[in-house]
Amino acid sequence: MRQIKWLFLLLTAVFFITGCGKEAAQKQTVQPEHYPGWIEVKAGNDAEFAVPSEIAVENEEFRRQLEQDADTDPLVKVILSRDRAIANAQGSVLLLSTDFTRTPWERGKHYARISFQTLTSPMKLSRYGQNLGMDAKAIREFDNATREGIQFAVSQGLPEGYQIECRNWTPLKTQIINGVEHLFVTYDLDIRRQGRTIMIVNVQRWTFLNNDRLHILTAYTNAGDKAYWNADSRKLSNLVKTLVITPSVTKGEENGFFGKLKGLFH
Repeated sequence: MRQIKWLFLLLTAVFFITGCGKEAAQKQTVQPEHYPGWIEVKAGNDAEFAVPSEIAVENEEFRRQLEQDADTDPLVKVILSRDRAIANAQGSVLLLSTDFTRTPWERGKHYARISFQTLTSPMKLSRYGQNLGMDAKAIREFDNATREGIQFAVSQGLPEGYQIECRNWTPLKTQIINGVEHLFVTYDLDIRRQGRTIMIVNVQRWTFLNNDRLHILTAYTNAGDKAYWNADSRKLSNLVKTLVITPSVTKGEENGFFGKLKGLFH
């Protein structure tokens, strides 16, 4: 069980920093929700979803300009480096609010960052759309490892004087949207500089299993913009309702990973 836990920690850290995937093999089967004015986004051949018009794909030219700007906050430059790894990975995409300039906490702006990441799994997982088959103990183990992995990942490579702490963690749970069972968790990131909080980021994170890969959709917003991003026309909790993942098909053993994991916890 200790090996399983450390596998989760490793995967969680990689989800936060980078991602990789194989070409998906089947057409989409889920019927997504559609919202007026929302823009469709593709994550390679692995998935597609929609975002409000106030959010756009973060491109390399934008990242390079910010990195070269002497006024860009050093923490933002670290985040941009992580963004590059995500954006360049197959089956992944990174988006940012269109009014973003040099800092997420700039007054008068409405910060939002959306990432979709695909990671190839070293172990067999449940098929996309299939019941996860996780009991309460397995969910708790995954929850604990996910939290530890995220805290480890956000703490790495920070500029001098900066700290990020994961807080207000809601226990991870399974939920079903558009007929697809997945894992969902919310938490806050407390960003501090010289010991003083400069921003609280609200995070929503949805994890999908897909045979030989995992997919994570994550929405980050400034806690001060809660009302803005909860407005009906741009409600970011609706992102997952627009998501369609291409089911992956591989040869080999059909037993799901979490079926094996469940047996380890009995």
